[in-house]
Amino acid sequence: MKREFNKQWISWGAFVLTFLWVLLPESWQGPAVIWPSLIAVALAFLTRDIYISLFVGAFSGAILLKDGHVIKGFIALFAEHLIPVLADPWKVCVILFSFMMGGFVEVLNRNGSMQALAHRFLGQNASRRRAGMGAFAMGWVVFFDGLANCMLVGKTMRAVTDRAGISREKLAFIVDSTASPIASFALVSTWIATEMGLILAGFENANVTSMTPEISPYKLLIESLPFRFYNYFALIMVFLTIWLGREYGPMLQAERRKKTSGPVRSTPRQVPVDNKGIAVAVVSLLVLVLGVFVGLYVEGGGLQESLSVSGLIQVFGRARADVVFICATALAVIVALLLTRFVLPDRSKGSPVQAFFEGMQHMFMPMLILIFAFMLSDVIRELETAQWLVGMLGSWLPAATLPVLVFLLAALMSFSTGTSWGTMGVLMPLAIPIALSLTGWEPGQSVNQVVIATIGSVLAGSVFGDHCSPISDTTIVSSFSSGCDPMDHVRTQMPYALVAGGMAVVLGYLPAGFGVSAWILLPLGVMGCWAWLRYQGEPVTPETTRDS
Repeated sequence: MKREFNKQWISWGAFVLTFLWVLLPESWQGPAVIWPSLIAVALAFLTRDIYISLFVGAFSGAILLKDGHVIKGFIALFAEHLIPVLADPWKVCVILFSFMMGGFVEVLNRNGSMQALAHRFLGQNASRRRAGMGAFAMGWVVFFDGLANCMLVGKTMRAVTDRAGISREKLAFIVDSTASPIASFALVSTWIATEMGLILAGFENANVTSMTPEISPYKLLIESLPFRFYNYFALIMVFLTIWLGREYGPMLQAERRKKTSGPVRSTPRQVPVDNKGIAVAVVSLLVLVLGVFVGLYVEGGGLQESLSVSGLIQVFGRARADVVFICATALAVIVALLLTRFVLPDRSKGSPVQAFFEGMQHMFMPMLILIFAFMLSDVIRELETAQWLVGMLGSWLPAATLPVLVFLLAALMSFSTGTSWGTMGVLMPLAIPIALSLTGWEPGQSVNQVVIATIGSVLAGSVFGDHCSPISDTTIVSSFSSGCDPMDHVRTQMPYALVAGGMAVVLGYLPAGFGVSAWILLPLGVMGCWAWLRYQGEPVTPETTRDS
């Protein structure tokens, strides 16, 4: 009771502080644009109530936009920042896709096919290492989109990791830390066309009207791959924690708590592990994955293009990924329902259609958080928070330190706004002209390593801040798909993200700005991650000491 009382007072006190920004002189009100992000993040950690935190942050931002008028701010919160969010096709598709994916996975779990598939590949009683590696490997398989990765891997692997004695927090960490890092550097994904478009916009802002083969967006994107230091180090941290069986910080407590309570050795209803059950799971998942690829290819005009890697990337970039995901998921749901009804009629507990709708129902509260996060993001966009951060820091960036400072700025922006795509969209068109100017680039010359590392730092820094932010959509979706509280997920994942980010700064972008090759820095960063985990981490159980 006392905790609830403290929550209310903390929330009300933070909300009242909003009006102090309005009373300040106009020349001092610039930092006010970061207040909604700050209050939402701070309240999320202090109260551990993500719903109140997001709503208070969005409401405070609406009041600032209306110059302190509470009634106008309250009306604008719904009329200008909620209804338009729910009318945006992409956001509606994200919400609908999440609902449908929840129902799809529930059907496969209810008919026992996912259990049969997991048992076939991971064994009836998978070890902690094997189950963790299974989740990690599945994250690489679903490489085409971060949000789809979070939803599918978390829902699919939850039962397997439960039986192996892996905590829900650890599963959420595996899911979240493999989704966006992989999707962001995959050469065929929903990210790549956006990334190339932003690189092109950056050169256009630098008055480069025609791109040559030497500085084409595609070539620069490929050259920036070795400079995505955070992405690689985050993936290495996931792999090492699983392989070595060592953890630290809040994750160690969560894993030991799970180990004490004991793994889930059985499910309420055992199903046969035979070819029929496995076939239902495999066919349903193949329909989903192939549906996405074929849908992106056809919708993007691939039938009229010659088949090549660069052409495939352009086709995927032109496709409406939101519509494709909805259609592919709907097709996979229909296939799963039909297979359940006619192939596994004796193994379904109740109607498969009922199972589908119950799975959708389970997604209501996560989607409510996502809607609040979208609403806050819209308020932050109108306040021009990201532009203010860039303007404040962008005027004094030395050339050699540009990659590391841009990485930190991208991390701050994505943490404050909860969106990696939004951060890339704002920062990339501004960072490239600065990099070209500070390095003395002239048309006709090849860009040097500082420019390429800066491009990589924008893309990787956006993922880093997005990982740490409690208001990020992938953070929210990965936690709920894994059956974990969002704030528990943030609290346990952040120490690993901070170490990977620290390695990216010290052993990545800082020396890269002074000309050190990325191919030298990447092995050093991997060794640094291993050393940190080996000597700072502790084994979850005494047996893992021998394994490590």
